Amino acid sequence: MSENATLTNVAHKSIERLNRLGWLQTALLGLALFLLNLYICHELFHIEYPRFMGTIEGSYIGISRYAMAHWNDLTWFPLWNDGIPYLDTYPPLLHLVVALVASLAGTSAAHAYHWVTALAYCLGPVALFALTLRISGSRWAGFVAGLIYASVSTSAWLIPAVASDLGSVFFPRRLQALAYYGEGPHVSSMTLLTLALLGLDVAMAKRRPPYFFLAAVAFAATATTNWLGAFAIVLIVVPYALAHLDLPYPLVQLGPSGWKSRDLAWLALIGGAAYCLAMPLMPPSTIAVLQMNAKTISGDYTNAYKSAWLWGPAILIALAVIKASVRRLSRHLQFAILFAFLTMLIALAEAWWNIAIVPQAVRYHLEMEMALAILVAFAAQAMLRNRPRWVAAVSLAALLVALILPIRMDRRYARNFLLLSQDAQSTIEWKMAQWLNQHWTGERVMMWGPSAFWLTVFSDIPELWGTAHGTTDYTIRVAEFAIFNSYPAGPRNADASVLWFKAFGVHAVGISGLSSTPVRKFEGVLEPLWRDDNDAVIYRVDSGRGGGGPASLARVIPRGALVSRTPVHGLDVDPLRPYVAALDDLRMPRAEFRWTSMHSAEISGNLEPGQVLSVQEAWHKGWHATANGRPTPIFRDAIGLMYIDPEISGPCQIEMVYDFGFEMRAAWTISILTALLLAITSVYSVLPAKNGGFLRWPH
Repeated sequence: MSENATLTNVAHKSIERLNRLGWLQTALLGLALFLLNLYICHELFHIEYPRFMGTIEGSYIGISRYAMAHWNDLTWFPLWNDGIPYLDTYPPLLHLVVALVASLAGTSAAHAYHWVTALAYCLGPVALFALTLRISGSRWAGFVAGLIYASVSTSAWLIPAVASDLGSVFFPRRLQALAYYGEGPHVSSMTLLTLALLGLDVAMAKRRPPYFFLAAVAFAATATTNWLGAFAIVLIVVPYALAHLDLPYPLVQLGPSGWKSRDLAWLALIGGAAYCLAMPLMPPSTIAVLQMNAKTISGDYTNAYKSAWLWGPAILIALAVIKASVRRLSRHLQFAILFAFLTMLIALAEAWWNIAIVPQAVRYHLEMEMALAILVAFAAQAMLRNRPRWVAAVSLAALLVALILPIRMDRRYARNFLLLSQDAQSTIEWKMAQWLNQHWTGERVMMWGPSAFWLTVFSDIPELWGTAHGTTDYTIRVAEFAIFNSYPAGPRNADASVLWFKAFGVHAVGISGLSSTPVRKFEGVLEPLWRDDNDAVIYRVDSGRGGGGPASLARVIPRGALVSRTPVHGLDVDPLRPYVAALDDLRMPRAEFRWTSMHSAEISGNLEPGQVLSVQEAWHKGWHATANGRPTPIFRDAIGLMYIDPEISGPCQIEMVYDFGFEMRAAWTISILTALLLAITSVYSVLPAKNGGFLRWPH
């Protein structure tokens, strides 16, 4: 062997050793970030029921528990809001994963929920490390970004309300949002979001179908985990794309590495493929329901929609100006600056000036923390690039020392306050649910306070309130506002609330914490069925039962008693009075309603001329019916409930089925075809082509 060949072999072996050392270093840094988060929150992996029950996570756990019991029938969800499609309860991916983990592990949905979200929390900084390493090429910049994201809550420094809520600017906001406010889907989607952008960067560099497929799947998973996460895709992809674009001459030309129009087409294709894959879990009708409700959840955001035509172009112009200002910086630093600007603008405009650019804009302060962690890491990398290596080493050591105190404070806050568990059977939420399970007739109830979140975790009894995001019948939300807020109506409020209860088929009201809520109005108006020493009470809402026994969801009423005008507001109850009077009329024939599955039912009764069947279930176009074997339409009354006018005099047998309708069949067809196309092209791309090459996207 010649001397040159020997030297070449030695060089190759040295490079292989360096590559192996680099992979080992990367793995160790990622593991360190995971263990740091595990150190802070490890109790979360073992919690079943948390100390803080006044959180919406009870609703999420209830969705998963329902899925565990009805894997083969996740169509209609009759437990909330007078019935809604299961997909409208909440973006379902996380809840389906929780249900699967609970089923495989043989544990409760509550335990599985905390285990899955704890894992997503711990992996968040690791995913950010992987993303920043990928786009910057520096594992130490990636480690700094992950370290800051894991241990420092920059939102507490910028938003006084967040600092006040935390109790210290050194406490972990992301963990508080997860454990105290039940933001499991949001935190989980942020982890998926970073992985999705990582997949996009790889796909745009490799130009191979398998990477295209993985990026589309990652974006689809992000969107179907959380609605905020779905919008955050825009907040992160727009800066990423803008950072890679070349500005037109004469501003600057960055050379051949800049994106061209073809690259934007590939980006749009990945986005389109992602939505096609996700469509069965978030069809257009579900998106429409979300948009309808988002305008009034946690505030009045109708102006945010109205001013979108103004804010959208203004923000794009601002991003373009920033792009022009930082055009000579590295692309990854440009991305960090643009991403930080966009998230700060969205979150701080509402936090500082009460300007909501999008609904619930301040909640994006968690994405802002991620963006600022990336920006700090990349800015430090740029400043230290041409300095001696010892300067970077000393700077990193100083950062590690500076973070010791915040990390220890994070740990104490988690151990002593956030991550405390309790026995569910000691909670008022469990006690109320168990009383209903043992003594109630199974009719629809309305729960008040934290029990509304947790009833579906402990019981299959339907309730009027579920989550506001998925309410398909907006009149229910109008009624709930009037019921929950006593002060506008004065002494008339109790009577108005009772009318709404009866109209929507509510036969009991459960209230936890009577002294702390404006619900003493029901004392002396409704009959108490059960009281607890902790000031909790369940009232009966009396209603005509047409022959005794539990009230049926199907009621025979005169056609003229149907609600014919939608109430203008929650106190406009006059349109309800004829309908409720017919429900209370014991002379009306009784109709029997029986669920035959979670998406089908049978109704039997005797009708006389001029009578119809009112079904106290929310109308949806996916419902179909037959009367005595003949198709009959299902109509919607003025408060969003179903009614059937079979035009039959005498015995009537009605069968009702919810089948999603054409939309879902189309969604599944599109999703399956998209997945097959991506899979086929991915397989083909790894097979040798006739010319010896492989299938690649054109540059």
